[in-house]
Amino acid sequence: MLHVVLLKADAVKMKITKLQKEHYPAVSKIYLEGLATGIASFETKVPSWEEWNEKFLKTCRYVAIENNEVVAWCALSAVSKRKVYKGVVEDTIYVASEFQGKGIGKTLLQHLISESEAAGFWTLQAGIFPQNKASIKLHQECGFRIMGFREKVAERDGIWHDNILMERRSKKVNYMKNILVLCTGNSCRSQMAHGYLKHFSKGIAAVYSAGIETHGLNPGAVKTMINDGIDISDHTSNHVDEYQGINWDYIITVCDHANENCPFIPAPNAKRLHQNFSDPSKVDGTEKEITEAFVKTRDEIKKYCKDFVAQYLV
Repeated sequence: MLHVVLLKADAVKMKITKLQKEHYPAVSKIYLEGLATGIASFETKVPSWEEWNEKFLKTCRYVAIENNEVVAWCALSAVSKRKVYKGVVEDTIYVASEFQGKGIGKTLLQHLISESEAAGFWTLQAGIFPQNKASIKLHQECGFRIMGFREKVAERDGIWHDNILMERRSKKVNYMKNILVLCTGNSCRSQMAHGYLKHFSKGIAAVYSAGIETHGLNPGAVKTMINDGIDISDHTSNHVDEYQGINWDYIITVCDHANENCPFIPAPNAKRLHQNFSDPSKVDGTEKEITEAFVKTRDEIKKYCKDFVAQYLV
């Protein structure tokens, strides 16, 4: 399939099409230009077509063509043979020197990202020389983030070089959002919210609940939820510290005390929400009054969770 993109900066038509063997003479010339800079790759020689074809995946390899001339190319390579990493690949992209700075690289990389997601790849990686600031900037503009660097990871021309590690995680392919629900003791309200969020999200989110203390699972909460068809009897009461290291997308506090006293949770990308619900476990009264209190809180939490899923997850 042929993709045609109009670059506004130059008002010229650029075609992006699948890279074929007949493109390789032009591709290898661009490759050689990049290698000659000394900061594009640890490779020092352009491979033959057979070697190149073996190195890169058969899918998601493209060339950008302007005025019938190949001006850029990109491809993907596997990072591991392990099945669990089948959706993780490394991108390679080169733009001919005389066509750099025209937006061609960005258009081509965006196209590669879109096609890689369609092919089921969920993570793109890139290893870039620190001196190659243009490539680092290009990847950042296309949603990659710097993960760190490998110190003197390999040698080129007698010099050991660091390598910047960059990564882009697709939000479209196999992406489970992590939700943390907090209350004081992870006994009642957060447990009910946990149950409803899991029910309404239908497998598109990973839901956890925790407390700033642990009070055990409240039997009244279990019974009230069962009466509405949600079984939380297998839940456990967990402390928030047990979930350190999880990359949260949403953190929801369901009581004022937890909202005001929760220790700092390092989650720079998380959306933090707060909604206070009355605690039915604190109600004194007849059995009917206590049951009504649990049902009232349960139904309020149920509506909140249903609305949350509709607004943020669906």
